[in-house]
Amino acid sequence: MKILLVDQIAKVAYKYTYSLANALQEQGVDVHLAIDQKKESENCACNRINLFNTDEKNIGKLKKLCNYLSSLRKIRKMMKGYDVLHTQWIIFSPVDYIFFRRIKKMNKRIVITIHDILPFNKKFYDYYFHKKIYELADEIILQTEENVERFHKMFPENTVQIQMIPHGHFMEYAKEYDRIESRKKLDIAEEKFVYLFFGQIKKVKGVDVLLRAYAEFLRVNPIRRQDTLLIIAGNTWKEDSKKYYDLVEQEHIKDQVKLEIRYIPDDEVDYYYSAADVCVLPYRNVYQSGVLQLTYAHHRVPIVTDINAFTDIVNSEIGFVCKVNDEKALAEAMFCAYNKRFELQKMAEKGYSDIEQRFAWDKIAEKVKDIYTEVTKDVKEN
Repeated sequence: MKILLVDQIAKVAYKYTYSLANALQEQGVDVHLAIDQKKESENCACNRINLFNTDEKNIGKLKKLCNYLSSLRKIRKMMKGYDVLHTQWIIFSPVDYIFFRRIKKMNKRIVITIHDILPFNKKFYDYYFHKKIYELADEIILQTEENVERFHKMFPENTVQIQMIPHGHFMEYAKEYDRIESRKKLDIAEEKFVYLFFGQIKKVKGVDVLLRAYAEFLRVNPIRRQDTLLIIAGNTWKEDSKKYYDLVEQEHIKDQVKLEIRYIPDDEVDYYYSAADVCVLPYRNVYQSGVLQLTYAHHRVPIVTDINAFTDIVNSEIGFVCKVNDEKALAEAMFCAYNKRFELQKMAEKGYSDIEQRFAWDKIAEKVKDIYTEVTKDVKEN
């Protein structure tokens, strides 16, 4: 049984894909990766094939589409040597639908891990083609029980077998550096209490809510202007970063906010987490969150909104939960975290321990391996 695990955006999502592939290999699964142009092989023990050019800049939409089509054609040829295509993402649903149909005609099995049931920036055609793609799958993996319910409500006629397998932890990707040295490197004052938002910036992540909430926190507690700092670290996704700079100016918090709106390379990520006291995830909606896993992996405590993807994991012993899309509630949670600053280390240690046990990759890989076995049991030898 040979598996081709596809990740078109490995430069962003490699922590999940590499962890799954490594754990599957340890379970004795013959798995190869087809990924984008990510070259670094650290943390990856599997054979990797660099195919996709999904992150190319300034080449135009037509060129990107041609590159994507070329990569899919290569995968279709490669599939002659594989039994299962396990894909992570749907990049351009009309094209992906045609591709999956052709894979199906080759009598190959298709497993889809759904990270986002539908894109948050969905186009008019996405629902139709996602529906058709999901109907072609032999088995579908979703990462929370809530997402299983969402899927059935969105696609009630879909009869494909669905497995709930949670998102694994990111413990092996987290390096902890000295807090003081990290702050020196990032030009952050040693005495500040630091709130960190880390990750891709888009409307659904609620960075605008966070900035207004922090401004509210400072209005109610003006003395905290001297000893707290909010860091926003990450690149914008299909939106203009100017509105965040404008919002900082409008709320008069320029001296209390450090905006690092750019791609943060891997060799800088750990410094940001090591410099932070708490991490803030003010999301309006999310299907699951690798950033939450990364927060606990760095022994940091999160402030999260009360959406199910978070409340399934975070409780008052290992984090702070506030009402979604509520600036005052978030400001109160930030104040609560500050007041409990001497308890944060204990909370972080418990969070790390809970997550490490609950979301172990060996358990996840065992379940995924069972899916491969199930979908290929009726495949005849050529």
